[in-house]
Amino acid sequence: MIISVSGCRKNNDQFYIVNNSDETIIPVHNGMSLLKNPIYSFHPEKCSSREYSEFLWDRISPHSSRDLSHFHQFLNNTPDDTLYIGIFNLCDIDTMSLEEFKIKYPIKHEYKITLQDMIDNNWTLVYPPSE
Repeated sequence: MIISVSGCRKNNDQFYIVNNSDETIIPVHNGMSLLKNPIYSFHPEKCSSREYSEFLWDRISPHSSRDLSHFHQFLNNTPDDTLYIGIFNLCDIDTMSLEEFKIKYPIKHEYKITLQDMIDNNWTLVYPPSE
């Protein structure tokens, strides 16, 4: 068996999120609005410690950016090429109980993006958005 791994990447596989806030954020993606259809499966009380550790790989430190290329794959596989990305503060997820999280559902912002939106923005989302 031969396994080949290449370090070369296509530009269109990138998906950057820039965090201009003072908090560590966690972007969560879904094919439907996270505001209208809240999800709780990423809360530490709902998933295993291994799953939560994997979830934390997507965290973005304050005033930094991250290439979350795997979001690109989800964008291509959503109805109408639309992806919803909710931004949560890591401190909220880590300090609120699951019940408190469900009541407050502390989503900071939701992006509704299409493939064309990402192309127009050079595959970069900025949080918080300039409005």
